[in-house]
Order: sequence, then C-alpha cells, then structure tokens
Amino acid sequence: MSNHQQGQPGRLGRILHILLLVLTPLAAGAVGQDPYQILHKHYQAIGGLERLQAVEGSYSEGRVRYDGLNGTFRQWERPPLQYRNEEDFSIISQVEGDSGEEAWLLDTNGQLLIHRHPDTQKRRQIRLLLDRYEHLNPDSSFFSLNFAGITDLDGQECYELILDNRINTDRIHFYFDRQSYLLLGSLYRQPDVEIHGRYGDFRWVDGILVAFYSHTLFLPWEKEVENWTTTHLIDPVIDPKLFALPEKSGDYRISSGKESATVPFRLVENLIYLPVSLAGDTREWVLDSGATMSVIDADYARAMGIEIEGTIRGYGFGELFDLGFAALPPYRVGDIDFASQKVYVSDGLTSRSYEPEIFGILGYDFLSRFVVEIDYDRAEVTLHEPESFSYQGSGRSIAAPLKYRTFTLPVNLEGLPSQWSLDLGAHHSSIHYPFAERHGLLNRDGVDTVSQGMSGISRETTAQFSCLEIDGFRLPGHLVSIPRERGQGATALGEVGGNLGNSTLRHFHLILDYPGQRIILERGKHFDKSGERDKSGLLIGRSEEGQAMVSFLASDSPASRAGLEAGDLIVAMNGEEVTDGQPILPLRERLRGPVGTPITLRLLRQGETLESSFTLADLFADAPVGCPDYLSE
Repeated sequence: MSNHQQGQPGRLGRILHILLLVLTPLAAGAVGQDPYQILHKHYQAIGGLERLQAVEGSYSEGRVRYDGLNGTFRQWERPPLQYRNEEDFSIISQVEGDSGEEAWLLDTNGQLLIHRHPDTQKRRQIRLLLDRYEHLNPDSSFFSLNFAGITDLDGQECYELILDNRINTDRIHFYFDRQSYLLLGSLYRQPDVEIHGRYGDFRWVDGILVAFYSHTLFLPWEKEVENWTTTHLIDPVIDPKLFALPEKSGDYRISSGKESATVPFRLVENLIYLPVSLAGDTREWVLDSGATMSVIDADYARAMGIEIEGTIRGYGFGELFDLGFAALPPYRVGDIDFASQKVYVSDGLTSRSYEPEIFGILGYDFLSRFVVEIDYDRAEVTLHEPESFSYQGSGRSIAAPLKYRTFTLPVNLEGLPSQWSLDLGAHHSSIHYPFAERHGLLNRDGVDTVSQGMSGISRETTAQFSCLEIDGFRLPGHLVSIPRERGQGATALGEVGGNLGNSTLRHFHLILDYPGQRIILERGKHFDKSGERDKSGLLIGRSEEGQAMVSFLASDSPASRAGLEAGDLIVAMNGEEVTDGQPILPLRERLRGPVGTPITLRLLRQGETLESSFTLADLFADAPVGCPDYLSE
C-alpha cells in the first residue's frame, strides 16, 4: 500500500473557475500581431469592454459531466473575487466559493475547508488583479501578454496569445479564431497540471456573447469536465449570504460524553490500522491523511449490502485508477458513532493487501472533523473535539496549510528546502519526480524497491540521505525513496517536493490540527532509532495459491547474488517449513535481523527443489550520514 490521493470535483472546479474568469473581460483596439490589438477585436466581438465592465454579477445553471458522473450545476459570481458554485451528482454533491476574503469548499460530507495554502493565495491575488483589469495595461508590473503566432486548433486557424505573471509560474495560452475573434480554446499550465479548455455554443445574453458549452481536460490526471449551460442571467439579484462561509455539519457523537476519544491501533509495515465497525461487522481500515476521501473495498461493500454508483478517475502515488461511490451506513470507530457518509469504492483493495487485510481507508473527510493526536509509542490515536482542544506541551507548532486536502510543511533534505505533504497512508517517505529531476537525484545510488498501492505497483529507488530536517528536528542517515518514473499520480506533482510517510512520522508524537491547518511535533521515545531495515534485497509476497513467494529482488543485493529469482516459491526458511497460507510478515521480519545473520531458503522453481543461502548485510553501508551546519538550528 503506497500513499495515494484522489481527484475531487471541488479542486478541479476551482481551477476551472479561475480560468473562466481570466477568459471573460479584457480590452479593445485594431488588429495586428500586437496581442492587445487582437484582444481589442475579441472584445468588440463579444459585446465591448464598456458593456463587460458594467456587469456587477451573474448567475448560470445547467448540466455537468465529471468523468463518469452526470449532474447539475448552479453558479453565482460577483466581482471582485466573490463566487459560489454548487454541483450535484446525486450520489455526491459539493459547494465551493469565495467570500471575497477567503476561498472555501464544503465537501459532500459537510466538512468545511478554508483554502489557506500560499499557492491558492497567489492565485486569488491573480484573480483579483484580473477582476480589476490589470492585465489590460501593457506596462503592468504583474502581467505580460505576448503574441505566440497562428495555431491550428481543431481545424481552425487561431491567434495564440500567452499571459504570464510575476506572482507565480502559471502561464495561460488563449486561442482566438482568426475570422470571428471568438475564444475557441485555452491552455492553462501550472506546475502540477495542464488544463485544456474548449468553448462553443455562443449566445447573446443582454448584450454579451456567452459560451454556453465548455469542455475541460486536466492532465496528467486525465479528468474531464463538460458543461452545458441552460440559463445565464446578467446582474440578477444575489443574496450576499451565498458567498459567506457555510457551517460544517456535526455528524458524529462521542458516546462517553467526553471531548476526545482514544482508539488503539496496530502499526504493521508502517501503516496504521484502526478497527471500524460497520453494521455490527468490525474490520481493519487504514488511517490515511493523504486520501482526499475515505474508501471502502468494493467486494466488502457488496457483502455488506451497500450499493455502488458512478465512476470517477482517481490518482495514486504513481498512476491512475477508477473509483465508484457509495453511502456508508452509520459506523463506529472506538467510542465515536458516525452518521452515514459518502465514500469512494475501490476494486481489489482487500485482495491486493497482505496482512492484515485492508477493508477500507479513513481519509480526509474522517480526519478533518478532529484534532488528531497520534502516539506511535503507545499505538494510540486520540480524536479531539476541535473547539475544546488546547495544546499544553513543549513540542513545535508548524504552519501546514492544506493542499489537495493534505497538510504541507517545510522540509530540508540535504540542504534542499521545499514543501512536503504529510501522508499517514504512506509506508515510507518519498521524493516527487519533478523535485528529484530539478536537483539531479534521479540517478542517486540506492536500493531498488517496489510498493503496492491503489494505482498498482510503483518502482522506486530507496536512497540514504545524510540528513532530513523538519523545523529543527534532524534525522541523520534517513531513507527516502525516489520514483523511477514520473507517472501520472502524486509523484508528478511539481509544487510539492516530497511526501512524509510513517517511516519518518513514527519518530514523533504527532498532532494534526485540521481547523488550525498546523501540525505539532514532539520527539518520540524512539526518535533517535533508525527503525528496522531490510538487509537482504528480497521482498516476500504471495502466489495466487497463497504460497510465500519471491516477489521482487533488488539488483546487486545479498538475495539476488544468491541466485534467487522472482516467482520462486519459498517452502522453508532456515530449516523451518513454510506452509500454504502461512503469515509472511514473520518471514519478512527475519530479513531485517542483525547484520551477518545467515539465511537459508529451500525453494520450488518450476517443479524443481533447490536451496539458496545468503547473509544479511547493511545495504546502505557506504551512504552518507550526518546533519551538517548548513541546516538551521
């Protein structure tokens, strides 16, 4: 199980909304290769700048398709900055908006998120300047507009203009038809995503030509949004309360009557397993702050009589996958009773897991209700009521604004500072591909590894870095994984340097303050211990028949040099028989024993029995260790 995140209509709809605002009012003049002259003709064609500047608000509604979901939308806008967008897909719905002071999202389970991340604040600043027509000024200190030539767009010859800004690295390409000067398409490039837009079905509404159709493709996530407007009103009466921050729902109860509840967990292979009772059936679910929404296994949902609806694209650590939706019946975690909740549904979540089996994932929509305290030493999670929580300890409070509904915080890896996400659903910490590419880390020496996640197998190199620092907490000789390929999932994200998983987080006593968008770190009892490491280069998995099997071998490792091959069945280890269905975790534990420990395996390969022996070794003996003076005290 690797870290994962799933795309949400709110996140993508917010980007689309900003883009459409950019595409609306600009300027006017005569045509040529000067970009402002081209815009002059464009805005003459759609009603004129004077008419556009006179608009004080608008309302639109219609149909929307989001991947495999069909629904309806309603949207209100009042410049500058104020807007509200409601999307209803029956099985899920959500509302997002901006009060003019803060951008916000109310998800399908009634949880309120206020967007405080610096990347979001920069894009709000850009939008405010656009609302004030700053981009019309050729001498603007914020924007520059350039003519990029004549481009073929879906068989139409178009003028291509490029809008850059000096606030962030976002770049927007506009494609205007050479005959009509209507905007037919756009390309919005951000570090993490490309947004390709197409516009059509232009109709006059109160003196303004409006596109009643739009299609948007988000890459690399391959997510699509298609809108068909049925009603568009200019300057309608709008209640200002529509833009205000909504109230989040109170959909749980702590049965003890206290202001917090403590739940024991099992930490297995660096994943946190919590018992979840669903309709009287208790199974183990993984706690995952990197999941934008909770997930249930499809087979388990069917066995519990839960109906599965719809299809949407999700993305994991490396690649993409499909998800459905379901409404969970009331459920219980520890002493907390929860009302019905909408969740994702994933095929194969349980069957792909080993020990223990994973029946579900508790993600952002579960965690964000609380201030979450994780005590790795006691193996306990305490869920605090936010209104009554007050921290009295001596740990360090770190601002960690939510991005993609996941905490982000500053991390310094060997003198390379960047923002990293915090992911309880990740076995280990990892670098994102763009960060590794920028800093020449893709060919760093290390040990080849693989991990299984919702998006399938991810291939990585685990490298030992001299030091990883979080707000003065230094972890010398820390292991961090580097992806072998860019992928289409979280590894492709460019505005985040990496991902902190449990291999790092278990060094701490950790508090996740969702309302405050901060984390608190205290040194754990085992802060100075590096944790158990594999010393063989061998990953033991299961065959389809349930027999322990050689799943993967790191090149030039003790196990690979001993002649093992992927697919070998393991019938004995150090003289002890390994039977079908026998737990494999104890076998993996032996491979993390002291350096110098001999390991002898009896194997079955294509019907032939053979033996292989090797000795456990430090796979990172020659790697750097130590935190130098360039890191902050």
